[in-house]
Amino acid sequence: MKRLSMVSAAVISSLMAAPVMAFQGDEPGSIYVGPRIGVFGTDSDRRVIENNQVQTFGGGFDSLMGGLELGYQFTPEWGYRVYYDYLRGDLETSSDDSTGSAYGVDLIYNFTSNFYGAVGINSTEFSDISNRFLRVGAGYKEFLNDNWAISFEGAVQQSDGDLTEFMLMTGLRYYFGGASESTYTKPEPAPAPEPEPAPAAPAVVDSDGDGVNDDMDKCPNTQAGFKVDADGCVMYANETVIRELVVTFALNSDEIPDSQKSDIRETAEFLKEYPQLDVVIEGHTDDTGAATYNQQLSERRAKAVGDSLVNDFGIAASRVTTEGYGESRPKYPNNSAENRAKNRRIEAVMSVTKQVPVKE
Repeated sequence: MKRLSMVSAAVISSLMAAPVMAFQGDEPGSIYVGPRIGVFGTDSDRRVIENNQVQTFGGGFDSLMGGLELGYQFTPEWGYRVYYDYLRGDLETSSDDSTGSAYGVDLIYNFTSNFYGAVGINSTEFSDISNRFLRVGAGYKEFLNDNWAISFEGAVQQSDGDLTEFMLMTGLRYYFGGASESTYTKPEPAPAPEPEPAPAAPAVVDSDGDGVNDDMDKCPNTQAGFKVDADGCVMYANETVIRELVVTFALNSDEIPDSQKSDIRETAEFLKEYPQLDVVIEGHTDDTGAATYNQQLSERRAKAVGDSLVNDFGIAASRVTTEGYGESRPKYPNNSAENRAKNRRIEAVMSVTKQVPVKE
């Protein structure tokens, strides 16, 4: 575990092969400076001389560190820093402390706006015994605002004398300078050529005055007073037309009264206007007399009106159907002479839906 040559080579290769990306906060030319503190893991093989005795460290994170770093960003991804750290560690063989320092330079690469890697060299000294190290590390930084950032970093260093040491640290950085202070002035672009004048628009013509120009009007010469659609054609709406026929009869009679023949004529005219319609004529009686007789009487009344439509007014027999219901469907309670007269009847209801133009 004391050789970092392969690890260092891998880190350097990853830095060189990393994709080029730019991140806000790491503008070219920006400088940062700030303090940092942490813990230092001294190698148990490190020897120092304290109180005229050769002593060793216990290994692990047995030392405290604190210092300063100064960095410079020469591209959005690449930068470097120099640093100085003061070290104070506990010795394994006595209660004495040993103090020292580390100073060096790192090459920094920003993988993202927060994560970065570092590789560099330094000199670490305890009790006037100095060693050169190759150090690799990785860190995370978070900008608190446009100028201040906090960082967290871990690193491991390897000396040419088989010393391997670790460190964990956090720092506070102040950023200044950067691309916003550059004196470079972007040249003004050449003025664009004057556009040629657009050809004159053709005259707008709406011959029928429906609000749709002739070049878009698919229904020219639309009659005034009606709404039109986007194509200039008259808009239509569905309208349902209903026609009712009611003929009443005298007691015990199936003869059509002369006063009601005009209603049958108007019904025939309606059927001629809408040849797609058929008609069903329903006959009824009051409750006077036997039910069997009343059933036959209702059928005769319906047939009398149907025959009149066919024979008197020329409606095709195939369009006319008659049915009798006797006294089973009274329209009014059979409790008075007036109501019984109203129940002696035939009924027919016809309806048709047609499209009519929509007026403005």
